[in-house]
Amino acid sequence: MRGELRRKRARIDLIDGKISRLLARRFKLALSLAGLKKTITDRAREKAVLAAAQKNAGRAAFRKPVKKVFEEIISQSKLLQKQK
Repeated sequence: MRGELRRKRARIDLIDGKISRLLARRFKLALSLAGLKKTITDRAREKAVLAAAQKNAGRAAFRKPVKKVFEEIISQSKLLQKQK
């Protein structure tokens, strides 16, 4: 059991590393949009991003937590854009 736990945690650690790198890339792109947009908030775009994230989540049980994570990603992206 302990070996299996370690292996699964190691896989989670690899995925977390990938997520961190992808988030950094996403935030960099979001930051570059700051000068191209008239306003930071675009409700239609946010709604579309959240819908796509939920659709990509696959299992119904994952949709709500994925939506929450993407709401926070959007929130942090907007904070970065305000700082520019």
